[in-house]
Amino acid sequence: MSAGLLVLRVALGATFLLHGVQNLFGAWTGWDTAKMAGYLGSKGVGASQTFSWITAITEVIAGVLLLVGLLTSVGAAIVVVTMAASSYIKLSAGGGFFMPTGFEWELAVLAGGLGLLLAGAGRFAVDSKLSGRALGRARTISIVLAVLAFVAIVPFLS
Repeated sequence: MSAGLLVLRVALGATFLLHGVQNLFGAWTGWDTAKMAGYLGSKGVGASQTFSWITAITEVIAGVLLLVGLLTSVGAAIVVVTMAASSYIKLSAGGGFFMPTGFEWELAVLAGGLGLLLAGAGRFAVDSKLSGRALGRARTISIVLAVLAFVAIVPFLS
């Protein structure tokens, strides 16, 4: 089980870290916060410049946390909120399920984040050195904050 959680953490962590770096600095394809803000604005997202910066920074944070396996529930909660918001935007825009305009990729990544949020990091993580009680509290707080964060941003997404 821990080996599977490690693979999931590393894959999601690397994806989020690299995507966040790309969005912050325009690395690789030139997609940066300005282009991201333009995309979000075209989908009707309010405060798109602010959301592009928040998204890029939290993607980097989530990526690092997941790669290291430190506060995995926090990193996983960020993944869940980000992908739930992205799915919501695509559904609101009438994108359907299948790519390129659909939300199938977002749903798969959201499921991976939710799996880590519920299952934890496994023994190949810094979290494994923390007390079970502390991890349980962190997981509960992360779930509650993820739900609250999503509810708080939905009005900006429509």
